[in-house]
Amino acid sequence: MTDIGTAPPRPANRRKDAGMTLVEILVVLAIIGVMASVLGLSVSGGARSADVLEREATLLSVRLERAADSAALNGTPAGFTWDDKSYSFVGLQDGAWAAHPDGILAAPHLLDRAAAISVLGQTRGRYLIRSDMLPSVTDPATNSPVPLQIAIVGSKDTWEVRFDGVSARSQKKNG
Repeated sequence: MTDIGTAPPRPANRRKDAGMTLVEILVVLAIIGVMASVLGLSVSGGARSADVLEREATLLSVRLERAADSAALNGTPAGFTWDDKSYSFVGLQDGAWAAHPDGILAAPHLLDRAAAISVLGQTRGRYLIRSDMLPSVTDPATNSPVPLQIAIVGSKDTWEVRFDGVSARSQKKNG
């Protein structure tokens, strides 16, 4: 019994000059795409030092503001602790300093190997983030608050983060 309206299958008789199929073209394009991405990654060599410094300064600014917001909302001070290659935040819990209760701030942050941190030339220390949102350092001559100035230094550039107890701003330092 034969089906009406159905053509019997024919073997694929392609001429030698018929060209390539769509599947073959797609396979070639996929291979080209993979090779181009591998080549692009190997040539770029990673992020430039200037980009790393800007990213580190921006991240520190955001984290300082988050710590200040947390201190103001909870009514308890926080601490910013640093050394030349890392920084962390601590919180006052049961009268003692401990890891910050905010999970994002609790873990120490290691700086990229291209960056180093210092605060007014000091490569190690702790700064109090007050719950009343005022800077914890005052100028003895004028008794006016002094913003925290943090330098993130690379081989060629320096970024500065200024924190006034409420907000932090990062900018590339001239010179």
